[in-house]
Amino acid sequence: VAKHIDVKAAKKVVGYRKDLLFDAMKQTEKAKGRLLYYYPIDKDQPATTQAKEDNWIGWHNDSGFLTSLAGDLFLDDETGQPLSPDQIDPEAGLYVTNRSGESIHVKIPDDCMAVQIGECVQILTGGVVVATPHCVRGPRAGFGTSDVKVARISCPCFIDSKPSFPLSLPEGCTSENACQAGIGRDKVPLLEERWVENGMTFGSFLQTSFEKYYDWSS
Repeated sequence: VAKHIDVKAAKKVVGYRKDLLFDAMKQTEKAKGRLLYYYPIDKDQPATTQAKEDNWIGWHNDSGFLTSLAGDLFLDDETGQPLSPDQIDPEAGLYVTNRSGESIHVKIPDDCMAVQIGECVQILTGGVVVATPHCVRGPRAGFGTSDVKVARISCPCFIDSKPSFPLSLPEGCTSENACQAGIGRDKVPLLEERWVENGMTFGSFLQTSFEKYYDWSS
């Protein structure tokens, strides 16, 4: 994937360094798999909260480089047993924003893997390739068997660089090229308020992003 991104960026941006992303990902030791457990949604929450599109995890961009993930698994929280398709709300799961600003429900087949683009790639390519805004929607209230507490498991793997890696624009690109190319800008903290200097290290950018997300609401 990194190789394909390098090829695309090199065609679009004069001065893009050959194999920039591929070399960074090939040499990194920062590949972190996280097994995530989404607990059942509290049925005592207000109806407006339960109806929100991002009620299981809010809209966000991954602040790193690349995120690979397999399909999700829905199960009974009390027994740990996987649920049959008829017990799963068809609207529950992962959503992304496309380039037209529409929310798209993503269902990853069992034998496939998806790759989400992080904001560092958006910076390094000068906005040629943009980050993937995404959220997770929980089951709708009253769907299926009411006595089943539906949980969800996912296992993303975050592939990033070392913290000292400089997030620098390709020669000839501006910060506006990189930041304003993003999609779903009303759903996440603005990139230009977190990546505040060309050459800012990945570690500093990550820390600033964490702080902004905790203080921000759409």
